[in-house]
Amino acid sequence: MNEDFYIDHVHPFGASSASSNAGMIGNAIINIWASEGICPIVKYEDDVHVYRFSVPDGPFVEGVFSYAYNRDEAASRISPLSVPWHVDKGDPAFAFIQVYIGFLWDLPNRTVSLPPEKLVKFRECVCLFLLHYECKQCPLHKVQKIHGSLCHVSFVYTEGHSYLSSLSNVASSFGGESDHEVCYPPRSMISDLKWWFDILSKPAFICPLHAVGPLQDLNIFVDASTAWGIGILIDGHWTAFRLHAGWKPPGPGPTQDICWLKSVAIELLFYYLKAMSFEHVHLLIHSDSQGAIGAFEKGHCSNWHINLVIRCCFPVLSHISVHPSFTYIESSKNPADSISRGILPSDSLKILARISLPDELSSAISSLFPTTMCTATRVGL
Repeated sequence: MNEDFYIDHVHPFGASSASSNAGMIGNAIINIWASEGICPIVKYEDDVHVYRFSVPDGPFVEGVFSYAYNRDEAASRISPLSVPWHVDKGDPAFAFIQVYIGFLWDLPNRTVSLPPEKLVKFRECVCLFLLHYECKQCPLHKVQKIHGSLCHVSFVYTEGHSYLSSLSNVASSFGGESDHEVCYPPRSMISDLKWWFDILSKPAFICPLHAVGPLQDLNIFVDASTAWGIGILIDGHWTAFRLHAGWKPPGPGPTQDICWLKSVAIELLFYYLKAMSFEHVHLLIHSDSQGAIGAFEKGHCSNWHINLVIRCCFPVLSHISVHPSFTYIESSKNPADSISRGILPSDSLKILARISLPDELSSAISSLFPTTMCTATRVGL
């Protein structure tokens, strides 16, 4: 047995260990600090924020609240460790509005947004990429950098998830044989980056933070079949859509396949949830399509037809504050399966709500019951 010990000085085992090494030290600091009564504390890499709750008869009074510690008292309890705090990070005092991991958090109003300087930074990042590479070849590391930046921003701009797939597709298309390998960004990527530039050119978007709430299983099932159409069940009530002949356009590449059809079933479900006045609820949705579930959970898909479906769902869910969670169910156990094959339940159990069916979907499907056709076209890619 080797009993030698080694000191890891300036990461001799490579830069890949740097983050985990610093993380272990940071976690130890947090644990020691918590043992001194300072909590809760949140940490991401080297960004640490301390919080506090009001307590009865606390020695530190601010406004109408009293607390067990202020900033100086909290710092004094960890001072023996001589932690080298960064002078530009953190707040000089406890604040209800603060910057953490690059976002501006408004705790009383429960919102998050990009600080003004970050908004300018990310907008300029997109602008410079378009300026240099819209009609020119770009290297992989430039695609990776802007993709990583926009992934970060999409925490606030949640709709932007569906405007990231083109960048990840381009990044994965590189062979990886050389760091100097270049390619022309496709039109879909340039289009998505222009959407990002437009959205980041507006005043900072304030994203509300809603409690997800307990998961509710209201027996919601969706399914689709190429043999007949789409079936939806909500708490024992059903609706269905019949496929038109020629619903699947010919052509090579990603197209409108069965996974797209099952994704459309989820999109239609969301329209019905809105029409039925579902709001501020966390719902369980059963589907027998692992592909559709995965695409919705990620918020984007490499198949641009499915990606468009997801893109259209973001504003609907945001408007009604419905948080969907998905679970897989075998086709043989999915009660919506028979509806998608044209075996329809009793008319007395029809869903009576009416929805607006987008024009693009009306060319592929039609409802068995009255719907309102939406004259506005869905946002393209």
